[in-house]
Amino acid sequence: MDGSSADFALYTGGGRIIHQLTSRNYELWPSKSYQKLLSRFTNSIIKSKNPETVISPNVNVGDCWCFNGTKGQIAIKLSRSIVLTHVTYQHISREVSIDPILSAPYEFELWGLPTSTSASTGGGGGDSGKGEVELEEKNSLGIFKNDFKFFLGSYQYDINGSPTQTFTLPDSIAKSNKRINAIMMRVKSNHENPPFTCLYRLQVHGVMPQ
Repeated sequence: MDGSSADFALYTGGGRIIHQLTSRNYELWPSKSYQKLLSRFTNSIIKSKNPETVISPNVNVGDCWCFNGTKGQIAIKLSRSIVLTHVTYQHISREVSIDPILSAPYEFELWGLPTSTSASTGGGGGDSGKGEVELEEKNSLGIFKNDFKFFLGSYQYDINGSPTQTFTLPDSIAKSNKRINAIMMRVKSNHENPPFTCLYRLQVHGVMPQ
């Protein structure tokens, strides 16, 4: 948690990575051809941890997910369908990092996958249950398509600020009361580290409509 709000992206709480819509893990291979051949036997390829790290609570040096370059994305199926209010991004601090934290994200956008309301939920009894099942199945299928078209705002992470920074959605977006069941973080740039970008922890907060 961010200290006061439930985290609907948390892996142990039911959040899941949508791998089809998430950038590939960073890998660093040896530069010379003979080294590349040997690396298959010596395990000398540097590989990033899996993206599930981003929705897990441990924030220690090296416990992060990295992707190639300065632009990438991570898509997360939330544990509940919520009206988003704010997100929290946490990186390691300069004090505990051995190297400069230039690989931290700088500019990023958030996009949401709204919960569909087009499926009929019926008037009660068995029809209501059937409608809920149909709605859930429709959402599950839709999550694996690139339908993240509901813009949730642009933000900047300041590496000179607190390691944990909370970003509140603009009122115009928050007041739409649109329920979201998945979120995509699109990183547009980092702090001038061209080879790779690393993400430590993303938390997603909101309210569950009655």
